[in-house]
Amino acid sequence: MADENYGVWLNFASQCMSDEQWEVAATTREAILSHRSCPWGGHLIKLECRSVFIQNAPKDPCDLFVRPEVRAMSKGPMELTLKCKSIHAPGDAILERTNSMWIIRVASVLFGHCQGSFEHHFYEKTPMSTRHRLYKNFPETGDSIYLATEAIWLARRLADSSCRYRLVVVFQTPEDTFPTWASSFFPAYTSMFHKAAERVLNGPGFQDMRAIDAKMYMVLSMRSFNKGPPLIPQSGSSDDITTVSVGEHLGLASWTRFAPGEKFNLGNYLRCFMQHLGHKMKTYQVMDGRKLVPYQCVVVRHEWEELRKSFFEAFRVQKAAYRHANGGTSTPSLLEDARPHSARKPADLCVQPEVIKTIVRKTFLELEEEEISNCLKRSNSTGEVMTYFV
Repeated sequence: MADENYGVWLNFASQCMSDEQWEVAATTREAILSHRSCPWGGHLIKLECRSVFIQNAPKDPCDLFVRPEVRAMSKGPMELTLKCKSIHAPGDAILERTNSMWIIRVASVLFGHCQGSFEHHFYEKTPMSTRHRLYKNFPETGDSIYLATEAIWLARRLADSSCRYRLVVVFQTPEDTFPTWASSFFPAYTSMFHKAAERVLNGPGFQDMRAIDAKMYMVLSMRSFNKGPPLIPQSGSSDDITTVSVGEHLGLASWTRFAPGEKFNLGNYLRCFMQHLGHKMKTYQVMDGRKLVPYQCVVVRHEWEELRKSFFEAFRVQKAAYRHANGGTSTPSLLEDARPHSARKPADLCVQPEVIKTIVRKTFLELEEEEISNCLKRSNSTGEVMTYFV
């Protein structure tokens, strides 16, 4: 599935956690293996661990998985190598991966198709760059989802435990067939998968990654700018300039409104502000799959700590200029390590793929183009209108 259709996987997440429409192929004391046809083509295999014990489990259950860019920092087994190529946002990165772990090699044989194994479809022996994404608190609060290529991992803490999780992995095979010939091997493989999952999630490397992940980013939040957007240094001419003498020693005597008439965006403001101070700064508006409110943004903690002294020194002058321009005592303030406020649904569910409606009328077909809505709608599988993702 293409990167732009990750929203389809997310829409399907609730069905991955459900037992309905799945045909059980093997059941052991620890895990279940089941399968079904894939709604968008091919076949789906589901492995479900009923109860995985997690040592030193995170306080927030949605923190079980770590972000892909953090996974790439850890030295895992020799059979698995990860290298971060680029970061789109916290929890959204391009990784170069090779994977020849034994549990993967066995799956490649068992769930291959008539032309042989499908290791190059999902399991890589040669370096392959793919997009990995982490989503938290979806499909339910406390859940976490990790998406990579043709698979989705889901974790949900058991209601009666603080250290046991239900773990589900669903992956797609290229053909809509199920290897019944291998049914005698399924119980053993299902048990092996449970042991492998528990060993990986409790390994010292994974616990170290959780500690790194918890401190890697910082959420910044702007507040108290009810008298208009904050100001930025002004080096050129403008009709709306505020001059304050307290900034002369820094070369910051002149200030102007940031993007007047436009909706305020903290990430844009900080990049523009720091650019006037001679610094480049990265900010992100999406974190763990969810878009933050406009007055918040995410920064890499160690990068921010290198720039924060310069920022706050100049921002104190901005406060004086803001009071001078507006009167009163209220001025904008920047809060560090703020609690993120974001949309209820992941950002990928607010992007609808292009659709074409095919309407059958008597003896001919009519194609109807539909304006793309803001949020992805469930396909209607009944009636005369059939919707296809293209």
